[in-house]
Amino acid sequence: MAKGRFTKIRGTKDFLVLAVACGFICLWSIRDAWYPTDKILKKHPQSFEVTVAVSGVVQTIPVRVGDEVRGGAPLIILGSQHYEEAVVSVEKTYKIAAETKRAGELEEDLAALLKAKDDLRATTVACEDFILETSHGTESLHGKVLEILAEPATHVDAGETVMLIQPADTFYIFNKTLAVLTFLVMGFGLIFHRIASK
Repeated sequence: MAKGRFTKIRGTKDFLVLAVACGFICLWSIRDAWYPTDKILKKHPQSFEVTVAVSGVVQTIPVRVGDEVRGGAPLIILGSQHYEEAVVSVEKTYKIAAETKRAGELEEDLAALLKAKDDLRATTVACEDFILETSHGTESLHGKVLEILAEPATHVDAGETVMLIQPADTFYIFNKTLAVLTFLVMGFGLIFHRIASK
């Protein structure tokens, strides 16, 4: 009965063409999903290194391995007393300078104040501090904590990697799904081609 249905189809090679096309797409998807090139890894990193912008002693790490993280929630908090004192000191210097100097001569003092405030802000590291290019465009880092490389009460230097996060990028999931679907369609195409060509 099945043979009769398929013998009525003109150009039985259509199923073979479909199977071959799906085979190529399947192989392409497998390569991108499980064996990505350096170019793909650069655009879609499987892990992202979270670094600290300033040196200091780790005060708390409010996340654990496996946690989903995003937005402004802190990933790691450094001791901020030194940076708070620096802001107070630079603010005093700036206020004195504002009273004694002209407006055009305050640039250096203002830059020092802004840097001191940025350093204080950098003692709390959050996902929103890092921007990634993903399948959805430019967005702040979000994903799952893979590994924590720092410990409370230890000193870390500026630029040091303190955590690894797996970005929530759908690129690899999409390609894995596409590989499975195209493999199934390829299988059906070959089966139907065999039946139709009898």
